[in-house]
Amino acid sequence: MKGLLGICISMQMTFVLLFITGITPKLNSYVGATIYLIIGCASLVISLYLAGKKFLLGISFIAFIFSLLIICFTIFIYFLPEAGMPLEIPLFE
Repeated sequence: MKGLLGICISMQMTFVLLFITGITPKLNSYVGATIYLIIGCASLVISLYLAGKKFLLGISFIAFIFSLLIICFTIFIYFLPEAGMPLEIPLFE
């Protein structure tokens, strides 16, 4: 169980490092969105599993909230238009 929590937190720290260092804007938009969504969804599943097993419930809940924020951030940045700017990744053309 501690290993899963470590994996979940390390994935979230990887997201923060990728965001702070600015590596993903240099990549293709599709690659950046895929990386962020994989990190967000995987950490969400792990945190829900740990919360279901009642393992360190407070930390699991915080990891769950941060995973939701990662997913919402990715959707906001890559899939929603903003102030007349075109979409980074158009879903429907």
